[in-house]
Amino acid sequence: MAVPKKSRSKAKGRTRLAIWKGKSRQVANRALALAKSILNKDSKFIFDPKKKKDEEKIIKESVDTNTIVTSEEQIIKDAEGGVEE
Repeated sequence: MAVPKKSRSKAKGRTRLAIWKGKSRQVANRALALAKSILNKDSKFIFDPKKKKDEEKIIKESVDTNTIVTSEEQIIKDAEGGVEE
C-alpha cells in the first residue's frame, strides 16, 4: 500500500524561501549599485565588446589544428600498433 511522504515543515519552507529571496535581493542591489555608479560616472567597470571579440580571435589563432590529435585517432593508433613501453 502506498504511503505518503513526510511533508516539509512550514518553518523549513519559510527558511528556504527567505534564503532564496535574500540571494536575489543581494544580486539586485549589486546591479542597482553598478547602474548608479555608471550614471554618476564613478564606476571603474568597463565592458568593451570589441576587446572581447579580439581576445576570442587571438585564442582561435593560437590553437594550431594540425598538432591536435583527437582521442579517437589516438585510440586507433594504439589499437593498430600497440603502446611501446
